[in-house]
Amino acid sequence: MSRPLACMATLAVLVLAGCGTRGGQQQLPGHAATGPPTTAGRVTGRLLIEGGPMGAGGRQPGPRPISGVVTFATGGHRPVKVRVGHPGVFSVGLPPGRYRVSARSPAVMTVSNGAVVGARGLIRGAAWEAPCSEPLSVTVTAHHTVRAAVVCFVP
Repeated sequence: MSRPLACMATLAVLVLAGCGTRGGQQQLPGHAATGPPTTAGRVTGRLLIEGGPMGAGGRQPGPRPISGVVTFATGGHRPVKVRVGHPGVFSVGLPPGRYRVSARSPAVMTVSNGAVVGARGLIRGAAWEAPCSEPLSVTVTAHHTVRAAVVCFVP
């Protein structure tokens, strides 16, 4: 191989190698990574349901844990979705920023107008999971943990 051709090949390899790097370690919401970024903060909390059919003494039940999905969204990035098991506990590492938080749960279904629901579930009509939580936002800062209770209220 001629010397000019070898120099051009070396330069091309270095340019291509530089295209694949970026300064610092970061994790964008919605992108998989092997671990939280070094500048991440953490949000921990519980997904709860409050309300429902009247219980003993004519009172609605208080907050209790449910399973579902909690979504963290911020402008310009894909939302981060966290699956929450029956104990209702979640924890997620996120880059610093302000996030809108919402939740969905199979325990809280939205049904079409005129739907008929029986003891075993939907008899007629359509049902789907819609966001069930009240509007909530959290601010994540580097190296800090924020606690949040995400509550789905039902009549």
